[in-house]
Order: sequence, then structure tokens, then C-alpha cells
Amino acid sequence: MQTYGEVPFRTTSESNGVTVLVHVAGELDYSTAPELADCLGDAVRAAVPPAPVVVDLSDVRFLGAQGIGVLLRHQDLCLRRGSALVVVANTAAVLRPLEVLELTTVLGVRASV
Repeated sequence: MQTYGEVPFRTTSESNGVTVLVHVAGELDYSTAPELADCLGDAVRAAVPPAPVVVDLSDVRFLGAQGIGVLLRHQDLCLRRGSALVVVANTAAVLRPLEVLELTTVLGVRASV
């Protein structure tokens, strides 16, 4: 977990059979995106294709361009391995930027885990 000023950022992951679930909380921006990239990299390697890597962004309060870039790069890695990246998003802070960029379908956005 990293803390920048007053904003904590946390990533955790768990295996559920062959699927890996990554929980993300806090603000996802240029300063926290590397931590998510590390966590997602581990998750992609741990997932057993064709099982997906599920990224739960329900507790994310801000989603910036760097965070979106991390999601897209790791989706590409999943697809290359024969898997998928599924994004869970149910707040305006996350859904709005994904909708504006027309990425909800691309990232397989779901409302719940």
C-alpha cells in the first residue's frame, strides 16, 4: 500500500480457482499506476487461461489516464495468453472516463464481481 498525501492506494489479489481477482482502492493516477501494473502483471502470470483476470475497481475514487493505460496494456497481455481481463466498475469516478473513451465494451466492464 502506498500513501500520497492524504490518499491511500491499495492493491490486493486472490486466486479463486484458476481465476485471479485483483481489488483496487484509492486514486488510480500516474503516481499509483506502477503499483497496479506490478499487481496485474503477477495476476496475469498466475491466471490459468482461459480463466480471466478480474480487476475490481469498486473502491477506486479517481481513474486517470495512466490507470486506463495500465488496464489496456494488461488486457492485451491477457489476450495474448488466451485469457481475458474483466473490469468491475460501478461508480461514476470510474465509469465516466471509460464511457467517454468508449472503453466499457473493450474492457468487458461489469457492475459486480
